[in-house]
Amino acid sequence: MRGLALRAALNAADLIARVLPRGAAYGLATLAGRAWYRLAPRRRALVTANLARVSGAIGRPTRGRALRSLARRAFIEHARYYLEVLRIPHRSTERIGEMVTADDWDSWQALFRKGAVVATLHLGNFEPFGSYLAAHGLHAVVPVEEIEPRALYEFMLARRGGGRGVEMVPLSRARRPMVEALRRGGLVGLAADRDLGGGGLPVDLFGHPASLPSGPAGLALMTGRPLVAAACWRMGPERFHARGWLIEVESSGDRQADMAAMTHALARRFEEAISATPEQWFGCFQQIWPDLDGSAA
Repeated sequence: MRGLALRAALNAADLIARVLPRGAAYGLATLAGRAWYRLAPRRRALVTANLARVSGAIGRPTRGRALRSLARRAFIEHARYYLEVLRIPHRSTERIGEMVTADDWDSWQALFRKGAVVATLHLGNFEPFGSYLAAHGLHAVVPVEEIEPRALYEFMLARRGGGRGVEMVPLSRARRPMVEALRRGGLVGLAADRDLGGGGLPVDLFGHPASLPSGPAGLALMTGRPLVAAACWRMGPERFHARGWLIEVESSGDRQADMAAMTHALARRFEEAISATPEQWFGCFQQIWPDLDGSAA
């Protein structure tokens, strides 16, 4: 019964997001984000603590009204992401592709057609870029975390790239499809700012010890394909801008050392992307730094 009730609620939310005019839909997401900020004190503390750390590293206020405003904005931007997950899949691939602009696209397109590992982060909304790729005849394999409850996982999976040039595969069974895609010249997309398995490589992130997954660098080294860091910021309602950075590290002949160097370089690019719009980094809704859980924020 609980699964049926959840499906009914998700379908109702999907319908509302689809039929509302764009301005009204984003206005509703703004209200939801503000309410979420007020009503979730533990999550608010974690987000605030994470953003205070980012702010301190980039010279922005780390306390007071300015920090509270930044944290509140993060809840609003995250609510907008969920709105877009519901709303945008009802548009055509071509229409979604038109929502996205990309820096230096001609050069990136030439590289992508030979295969690449694209490491992105939980920032803005990268999913419309999958449709942008599809509109240009490109295909990507993307592993997805198998969340609970199952009804929510299946609902989200159906709305995240299916049939739009993106093949979603469960994270626990993703290794083989990713390697095969890269070896035949395809793309693999990985969200790489959270070490979900706990076995990642140590890095400094905004001046403090953290860890990032080794998968992106490992896949690139195994298959001989380039590693690209990428971000896609929200520029306005249903408007996004993508940018990429080629991760180039001179080979040392030591696979572990090369993976570490590539992952450190990835961290620097992630810092650059987050610094541009910290409020859009919804990775900050999770614990990023082992010493920081938000309980003291």
